[in-house]
Amino acid sequence: MTEGSDLFLDSFFVARQPVFDADKNIWGYELLFRNSGGNNFADVGNEDEATSQVIADGFGLIQEDIEEGQRLLVNFPRNMLLAGAADFLPPDVCVIEILEHVQPEQGILQVLADLKGDGYILALDDYIGQEGFEPFVELADIVKVDCLDIDSDKLVEIAQYLSKLDVQMLAEKVEDDEMFNLCRELGFELFQGFFFSRPEIILGKKISSSNINRMRLLGSICGDDFDVEDLTSAINSDVSVSYRLLKFMNSPTFGLPNKINSIQQAIALIGYRKLAGWLRMILLSDMSTGPTGDELAFISIKRAKFLELLSREMDACPLSSESMFMLGLFSLLDVFLGRPMGELMSELPVDKELIAALTDKESKSAVFLDVVQALEKADWDKLSWLVEHNDISSLCVARNHLAAMQWANEIVLMNRSTGNPEAE
Repeated sequence: MTEGSDLFLDSFFVARQPVFDADKNIWGYELLFRNSGGNNFADVGNEDEATSQVIADGFGLIQEDIEEGQRLLVNFPRNMLLAGAADFLPPDVCVIEILEHVQPEQGILQVLADLKGDGYILALDDYIGQEGFEPFVELADIVKVDCLDIDSDKLVEIAQYLSKLDVQMLAEKVEDDEMFNLCRELGFELFQGFFFSRPEIILGKKISSSNINRMRLLGSICGDDFDVEDLTSAINSDVSVSYRLLKFMNSPTFGLPNKINSIQQAIALIGYRKLAGWLRMILLSDMSTGPTGDELAFISIKRAKFLELLSREMDACPLSSESMFMLGLFSLLDVFLGRPMGELMSELPVDKELIAALTDKESKSAVFLDVVQALEKADWDKLSWLVEHNDISSLCVARNHLAAMQWANEIVLMNRSTGNPEAE
């Protein structure tokens, strides 16, 4: 589908990707964006003023979830650098990332030198030892090395060269723990990729008793039928979940006139479906541990809301809006628990079409996970193809992805503020 150019500012795509340090703590995020432009997702070079506005809007959205000391990498193609688009962004937070297609011409080098003089950190993207890029490497504070498209010998050669310079090495497109460990041994300090969202196979790994209980809770709120007493008993059996759930329900988000003192009272006042939706999110959040777990929880919650919103604007969708929500929410459940998705789904009373979407790439509904994953990886070419061949509005995708990111940010921030009694 192709929207008119007048929709440009209403249909920009924003994705964020976490950057981790060697201990897998979140160092910051990369902000990735494109205008829709029909099939031409990657064409950002001709409308500098509009693109600058996109940066400003995208930064405003992502900034809400950045903690003190974390950084935000922002992509800059040639024309945006020459147009002074970086002036929109604060140097104490934002890192100017020089895209791989930018050439080290004199005008660009002067702009970069000026930005560095103004206190900006500079990062060089997709470095694989290209000849002629020495001026960029000399200016850069961070050099990003694409680990997916080079062999291990070349990676070692590049790492040895960069380790002699005054730069931080960032390994990007790190897709598994094996590559993460290799890069760490080679002296890389920062890491970007989807290694954190793939389960590391550990023989004999067991699920904790608390997570077993939370899986049972998930099962009790996946079906259409429920028993108030059974659900209340299951929630109350987990101190952490019941405590946090009551805090959620007494927050301004629910807008209830009176304080909620029991789970049974909550079900009666706000209804089972609303309670079940919030409880699913809390359970997933509680099953996550550490910074990577927090990022997985954010991705799951964002996916859930995005797919729910998307389904409501589609003329025909094979799944209900509630099932689309659960598709996004459960899409990383195998990573959370370190078990095969098919095995997990056999334990939950969910719709067969939903199970197929989670376990079978050929399923008609699996395309929706392809859409959201293309957004997260900023694979704009694939996203363009999926939008065009599945009768999905690119404007609808862009608008609802932004709304879902904002919503997920609010949930994560609220989750942090309510705390956990086990940690108090």
